[in-house]
Amino acid sequence: MSRTIAVRYRAGLVGESQRQVHLCTLDDDEATGHGELPEHWATHCGLRIPDTVAETADRPAGMPCLPCLMLTASPREAATSIVPGLSHDSDAPDRPAE
Repeated sequence: MSRTIAVRYRAGLVGESQRQVHLCTLDDDEATGHGELPEHWATHCGLRIPDTVAETADRPAGMPCLPCLMLTASPREAATSIVPGLSHDSDAPDRPAE
């Protein structure tokens, strides 16, 4: 199983305009099982962010990287890997009648 991780550069290392939130896919077999993370985060847009300067989050917070969003398989798939309890086959919330 894999999950989507939000990654960006830590504050103070780059300008705020370069602190976009990138998306990475982390397969369970990539993690060592000892809580170790990859040396570099390979983002969907092709950027490699060293773990030593990366800030990770369970949920995206901040300006998203548009190429990462466009290269993510689907919004529903990305949401199910980020938001606990959201199933792949759950229906979208009902919209109020107009």
